Amino acid sequence: MSSESIDRASSSPSGSFPWRLFWLLLIAAVAGVGAAVPMVLEVFRPLFQSGQPLPLPLPIIIAIGIAQNLILLSVAIGVGLLAARKVGLGAPLLQAWLYGERPRQSVRGSLVFGALAGIVVGVVVLVPLLMAAPYLPGLPLVSAGRAALWKRIIVGFYGGIDEEILTRLFLLSLFAWLGTKVFRKQQTGLSAKIFWMANIIAATLFGLGHLPSASMVMHITPAVVAIALILNGIPAVTFGYLYWRRGLESAMIAHFCADFVLYAVGPAFLR
Repeated sequence: MSSESIDRASSSPSGSFPWRLFWLLLIAAVAGVGAAVPMVLEVFRPLFQSGQPLPLPLPIIIAIGIAQNLILLSVAIGVGLLAARKVGLGAPLLQAWLYGERPRQSVRGSLVFGALAGIVVGVVVLVPLLMAAPYLPGLPLVSAGRAALWKRIIVGFYGGIDEEILTRLFLLSLFAWLGTKVFRKQQTGLSAKIFWMANIIAATLFGLGHLPSASMVMHITPAVVAIALILNGIPAVTFGYLYWRRGLESAMIAHFCADFVLYAVGPAFLR
């Protein structure tokens, strides 16, 4: 697996930085941020309607948020692509398409497997969320129930594109590269042990990363922290495994499908 991955990841012309892939991912990520805005406004509507004055007009806050995301995503994509290449990770399907190469992964297999995995993960996470919803009315799932269906669908592009870039391409790749540098100095390739260490660390950070936004609509208690870690960690570990075995595209499809189950379908089962 490791030798195949390294060959796959370093296949850009002359080993140069894959600028085409960088710009494609950045454009997609910016579009993903825009797709999240309608749902974000819906989730935080109670905060806006509470009468508390905002530090700046809402359009300016949104513009600043998009600009910050643009800078963050540019760094994450650039560093992520460099680190991913070192350990045999990356986006093999997109790279093959952009550089006119034969894909080393089955396009249909990667996308179908990712979609099925995402649906299963979405159902697994949805069940405990539905059970917790009556006691935690600030859950995004509950807020999503008040939003129009189109908002609940397109927000999945943010999770599928931006969160996968930040968590898998950037964090997981970076931790995997660091682990390889520390523990496998005389060997090449990404070992399973180092991958799982990187995957679990990235998944934990992904779960904790949801707490700041959650604190704006609910009180952060040990139960909320546990829910964030477990119900975000399970999908994150799964998406990380897909990233390792199938590539970033498969993880993106899985994340989008999981979000579709949670936010487009899930609110229909709320009491």
